[in-house]
Amino acid sequence: MAEAKHIILVGAGGCMRELAWQIQERNRVDMIWQIDGYVDVKKPETDEQCIVGKEVIPYLGNDDYLLRKQEPVNVAICVGNPTLRKKIAERLKKNVNIQFPNLILGDTRICDDVKMGEGCIISMDCKVSTNVRFGNFVFLNIGSQVCHDGQLGDFVTLSPDVKLAGNVQVGCTCDIGLGVKVIQGITIGKGAVIGAGGVVVRDIEAGCTAVGVPARSMIKV
Repeated sequence: MAEAKHIILVGAGGCMRELAWQIQERNRVDMIWQIDGYVDVKKPETDEQCIVGKEVIPYLGNDDYLLRKQEPVNVAICVGNPTLRKKIAERLKKNVNIQFPNLILGDTRICDDVKMGEGCIISMDCKVSTNVRFGNFVFLNIGSQVCHDGQLGDFVTLSPDVKLAGNVQVGCTCDIGLGVKVIQGITIGKGAVIGAGGVVVRDIEAGCTAVGVPARSMIKV
């Protein structure tokens, strides 16, 4: 059995803790990742430890802890907000020793011809069909599905239980809310936000916030 690879998580919120739990669950099948700890811009206000399940996730410091690394280190950015995730990635990429592996967590089903960039996180119970293309730092939360020929740009976030039908194109830094459904052939422009529970039946312009059933554009930023 191969030795587990070490990884450091970035972020201190519920997203980080939930991903730590998913790594723990994945390790029950095969011990793939050893979590060394987490970094965050803010030091914990109390001495209370970050505990996920029965595992203590130690605080290692702020971003400078990683930026000073002189040897290769695996890092996962555990932040759901696409814009913030992009900001963190751009800062950390200043250190060429930081590597951003793709995390494929438990009970996923991913076609062999799927292609993705770096730093992607595919949470448990996700399904990704044939000829799907992901950019860098794409985050699929628990139970999301991407059907055939979909394309997701850099830093896209799919919240839990999002369903994208075939040939859906999602632009960079889009944030797709809890339980959203998108019909086949739709294009969602760069930086758009789709509110929780929305059903997208027409293209969404870049920079818009769309809500409702069917989803309608409300705000352009």
